[in-house]
Amino acid sequence: MTRQQPAFVDATFYVQVRPIWDRWGSDIAGNKIIEGAKLANVTIAKPGQQQSGTVLVKMTIRVPAGAFLPLAPEAVVVIPEDMTITSPIEAEAGDPS
Repeated sequence: MTRQQPAFVDATFYVQVRPIWDRWGSDIAGNKIIEGAKLANVTIAKPGQQQSGTVLVKMTIRVPAGAFLPLAPEAVVVIPEDMTITSPIEAEAGDPS
């Protein structure tokens, strides 16, 4: 029985995301304003201890399986007879024992 190549493969990992806080102020309620985020850490397994001030996000990406397959170019080379050199093969038989 032959197995069929899957169309896609999944890769799961964990990302710890840290907020980037606005240095200059806060909103009307006095809360700090987040102006962005950056990756603090990426791991394959769920981390035992999360870094302080980060949000842990479990992510799965789906990649086409063909992206990992090497290119398999195919070519047929025809060599004209006049560009070959033939030489006889000589062999000598001996006693097998």
